[in-house]
Amino acid sequence: SRCREPPPFQREMAETGNGERGWVLLGLETQTSPGPMKFVFFNIPQIQYKNPWVQIMMFKNMTPTPFLRFYLDSGEQVLVDVETKTNKEIVEHVRKILGKSEETLEREQQERQQLSHPANFGPRKYCLRECMCQVEGQVPCPGLVALPKEMTGKYRAALRASAKD
Repeated sequence: SRCREPPPFQREMAETGNGERGWVLLGLETQTSPGPMKFVFFNIPQIQYKNPWVQIMMFKNMTPTPFLRFYLDSGEQVLVDVETKTNKEIVEHVRKILGKSEETLEREQQERQQLSHPANFGPRKYCLRECMCQVEGQVPCPGLVALPKEMTGKYRAALRASAKD
């Protein structure tokens, strides 16, 4: 009965792959199978690292069978039985029901690669370089370093005018 309502001190959560937000309650019995214990030891820290705003609460030895319970923003609860599963099966199952699809992950990776491509120029928020002058071997910006006078328009115009005279 303790696991039914989220606590009042719940903080804002990070989005899961399908746009929902949630937190996890884990009830586990240590004597049933090693899969849930390995999941807690190896995979919970990884999930916390990738989703820093997701609250994860672990309740040990409160129920006879281990389970995962996810509370989503829509008010929906997702209950996953993990009694006979290995830690890899648990991770794959949770990724399948709550994680982003392979197409979404691939599309986001493509977008990140496009933004970080060295040939793109623009604001630092979107690109690696703001100006062509930041590329090694290019002429620096005249606002930062004065150009040689042979490269300025005034000098060339003065040369043409003196050549005509």
